Amino acid sequence: MKKVLLLLFSLLFIRTVAFATYSIDWMSTPDLLANTGSSIATDADNNVYTTTNYEASIYVEKRDRFGVFQWQRISSTTLQFNYETAVKVHIDPQGNPVVVGYRHTVSSDGHNANALIVLKYDPAGTLQYKQVIQGTFSYFNNSQYWTRVTSQMDATGNVYIGTAGAVSGYPGSGYNVVKVSPSGNVVRVSTKLFPSATNFHYVSQIRLYGDKLGLAGVTDYAYANATTWVVDTAGNDLWNNISTGVQGRDIAFDQSGNAYMCTWISIAQMGDIAIYKFDVNGNSLWNQTYDFGGSDAGGTILPSADGNFVIMASGNQAPSTSFYIDWITFKVDTAGTLLWSDRYDETTHNDEYPGAMAVDAMGNTYVTGIGGPFPGGTSTISTRQMITVKYTPNGTREWYSPVDTLNLDNKGAAICIGADSSVFVIGYINSLIIHYLDHTGSAPCTVPTNAGAAVISNDSTRISWNPVTNAYLYHVRYKTATSLVWETLSTNSTSAILYPLYPGTVYDFAVEAICNSGPTGYSATQQFTTTGVGYCQSMGVDGNHDWIDLVFIENLLNSTPDPASGYSDFTHLSTTLIPGSTYNITLSAGIDPGGANESWKIWIDFNGNNDFSDPGEEVVSYVSNQIGWETSTFTVPSTATAGTTRMRVSLKNGSPAQTPCETFALGEVEDYTVILSGTTSVQQQNSISEKMLVYPNPAQHVLTIESSKNQNIQSVELCDLSGRVLLSDLYPATGRISVDVHAFSKGIYLLRVTCADQSVQTSRWIKE
Repeated sequence: MKKVLLLLFSLLFIRTVAFATYSIDWMSTPDLLANTGSSIATDADNNVYTTTNYEASIYVEKRDRFGVFQWQRISSTTLQFNYETAVKVHIDPQGNPVVVGYRHTVSSDGHNANALIVLKYDPAGTLQYKQVIQGTFSYFNNSQYWTRVTSQMDATGNVYIGTAGAVSGYPGSGYNVVKVSPSGNVVRVSTKLFPSATNFHYVSQIRLYGDKLGLAGVTDYAYANATTWVVDTAGNDLWNNISTGVQGRDIAFDQSGNAYMCTWISIAQMGDIAIYKFDVNGNSLWNQTYDFGGSDAGGTILPSADGNFVIMASGNQAPSTSFYIDWITFKVDTAGTLLWSDRYDETTHNDEYPGAMAVDAMGNTYVTGIGGPFPGGTSTISTRQMITVKYTPNGTREWYSPVDTLNLDNKGAAICIGADSSVFVIGYINSLIIHYLDHTGSAPCTVPTNAGAAVISNDSTRISWNPVTNAYLYHVRYKTATSLVWETLSTNSTSAILYPLYPGTVYDFAVEAICNSGPTGYSATQQFTTTGVGYCQSMGVDGNHDWIDLVFIENLLNSTPDPASGYSDFTHLSTTLIPGSTYNITLSAGIDPGGANESWKIWIDFNGNNDFSDPGEEVVSYVSNQIGWETSTFTVPSTATAGTTRMRVSLKNGSPAQTPCETFALGEVEDYTVILSGTTSVQQQNSISEKMLVYPNPAQHVLTIESSKNQNIQSVELCDLSGRVLLSDLYPATGRISVDVHAFSKGIYLLRVTCADQSVQTSRWIKE
């Protein structure tokens, strides 16, 4: 059996939720292969905003509460050999995402920063401003690359950036607080230079409490001390302190304005976590160290709803047990008394690191990072996984969620609490986004009944079911009958449109309900078959000795190193290609024993007519006995039809070369999805078929649907991109109707029209 990323997601989901009080509502990976996730935030409606960094640019993306992609915006610089990196996204009081980052001159983030960047978009993705604040924000003494940019936002939308360095046009250098107004103007720059023989300054974190800003970091040299600076939002210098420690890692305030700075202290080549408490004037009230049995290092400190503080840290258990790093979470009161602690060490021979922490309004603590799985690594489950853990206010580890991404370095990079107290996590590698539902209720819930498919067309169908008492969400999962991987959509209605689908194809589907007590589990799997003629079948009878173990094109990377069954349906994996553009595709074969000649063929159905026999649709053809990567190049015809189509990759042992519909003795065939886009935009797709016209597209107030071949319109459904039905109306026999869409939010929607002859046309339209 081949190891597939999304399959493992599904298996882990099934394996864990039965024993926990949470479930995964949805998971989403942005359409970038090598991007790195940096931050995540939600607005009052649980729309999700993320920042990722990819190819020298900042990517900002929005998804709705159901995980449906809304838009992506890219910020980059035209300066040669310069790069932009995002560090934080905030949501202002008006629901606008505000991104803070920096520009630097070495490709890895944190290197030679020469500007701070603030970007503000409205909820529709329109850029409101881009503020570039020139300066020097890397100190080169002791370590060449020490840049850290951190930020906070106040209740009126002002942004406060904490970093070290010098801001162009402002006197002095050292610790900096840069205040940026909601309109993007630099209000003030506050600078504090600490006595330092090496002229080294580094800010780890900035925190906001009322009108106070606290900065924690280090001065003199990289690991010399733990420096604290408190300034108010008007720029007044309140107090500072240089303490014993290895960097001030974080700072928090209690309800009286006292400050708590977290660091760690090196003791005899070991280390203990340390917390310093200062009063409102900066006087030291106490300091306390915490020894968890090895060399421990402090990380994040956050206030809890009960007035105490939770600390995210890391440490080993040497010298008595292990030198491997574990993550440590603990809680202290305002006197520094340890209330509880937990060591996350679920694989004894792996490092396990925390990535980020959040505390909700009830005092529950959520930590995400990279750690060992439960019950442990196997041949098909990685020994380290992306982990999220929930602790109750008294320190009970209430649930854990291991998600296997088949990457031993992928950790939870950022975490936030949604408006409904659900939890959102973004991963560092490939920016995997996970929405967790935290089930704390006990209302009974039953499996949905009477689930069925109706109004089936070539490329879509409607799934509906009876409402379930106490349910607030439903999940619909579906897949082609030949696939091992389910696609899942989340909705709060009792019907959903599945689109796009392939013609003439058998699909499996099932539905589950979500109540505050948890998911019900899925209903019995049912099937439907789309109308039209499907793609022909092709396969190898025996894939145990000759198989495809890698397909890599654009953002689609599918590594399947195990012997195959002869055919693999990977149509749940897709990549976008632009007509007229040239692409590289990299392939690799598994050959056992080695040395056999293998015929490679790739076809793409460029005109979308459900076959691979048209001129130019065979894009790759060669023979090789190589085990390893081989790259070919092809060009997408400029006349290619926009939309979703299929790519077939075929590996056949021996000769003659295979045809696209052949069943052969030895080898494997894999099918994928290709989205042909770019030069053909949604706006240009006004005609959804020869039978129907839709205009204007985009629309602001009224959408007109007109039959062009004397077909009467029977019904119209408007849906969001998750398939959630927002409007469904029946119409008398007529060839032209108008639909009022003024109340819809800006975005992309699905339009599904049923005619009197029961034919169904589906397309996308834009609301401006």
